[in-house]
Formats: sequence, C-alpha cells, structure tokens
Amino acid sequence: MQEQSGTSRQAAQQKMESGGLMRIGEVAALLDVNASTIHKLPLPSIRLGRLLRFDPKDVSQLIAHSKEPVVS
Repeated sequence: MQEQSGTSRQAAQQKMESGGLMRIGEVAALLDVNASTIHKLPLPSIRLGRLLRFDPKDVSQLIAHSKEPVVS
C-alpha cells in the first residue's frame, strides 16, 4: 500500500509540473490526505459535469498560504 501511495504522489507531482488539471485523488495523494478532506479545503475547483478538477496553481497557492513559521 505504501508503494502505491508513493507512486500516486509521484504522478501528482508530475501533473503539478506539467500544469494539467488535477483530479481529486491526485491532489489528495500530493497532500497525503483523504479525498474527502479535499472537499473541506478552501481550494477553488472546476466542475466538468460530475467531475471536479483542480488547477495546479491553486494547489500550490494553498500549500504556500498554509505554511506556518517554525517556532523554536
């Protein structure tokens, strides 16, 4: 199971780099969370019929804005 998760994460990273729209499973693999968690995030999505797609730029912004400084 761990190997498949790593493979999914690599595929998601490649999608981020290519700029193609990401599926919910790819975003979840990249962030290492369940797909249901993605629905709860303030992440803009594109609806294509019943499908949700995410712009890699929005995912990158979410990651950047979610970082907290390290307190020592």
